[in-house]
Amino acid sequence: MPEEYTAYIGFEAEARTVRNYESLFVPGLAQTEGYARAVIKGVLPTASQEDVERRVQARIERQAVLTKPNPLQLWAIMDEAAVRRMVGGREVMAEQARHLSRLAEEPHVTLQLIPFAKGAHAGMTGSFVHMDFPDVQDPELVYVDTPAGDLFLESETEIRRYKSMFEHLQAVALDPSDSAELLDTVCAGQSD
Repeated sequence: MPEEYTAYIGFEAEARTVRNYESLFVPGLAQTEGYARAVIKGVLPTASQEDVERRVQARIERQAVLTKPNPLQLWAIMDEAAVRRMVGGREVMAEQARHLSRLAEEPHVTLQLIPFAKGAHAGMTGSFVHMDFPDVQDPELVYVDTPAGDLFLESETEIRRYKSMFEHLQAVALDPSDSAELLDTVCAGQSD
């Protein structure tokens, strides 16, 4: 695994809260194995099968933070494109949509979708993850995965900017109940 990815996994494992906005993907903490495999193969077309499987396994193991005794608080906002894009085929996407619906029922998970009808919004500049930690001495951080490399942002100015962006996304997104309805519609459409 790349050093930046293992650093990210370490931060995520220690975090109290993860606020994740994704424009094109289902967040890694919410991906099924089939979806993760299809995404990794698509994003890394020259990766060996062994590398793909290692990355899939790492992604699935990361999800333990959602089932531990004091689980991570996850607030994930996705653009509708993330759940409509046919990653891995209809069966994979139907399974992924059902998984998201089940995950949204957990008390420590909040899922929101931004429907296409909302038009332009603050998240169109790209995906990001904002984390805070149980120890107040640990600074909050923002993680941005870019083709040029992974960025870990910690300055107060950067944290404020991404917090504000997340708040704007929360406001433009459907509430969790309406998001669940849209997800059910997507799931039904992908099962046809």
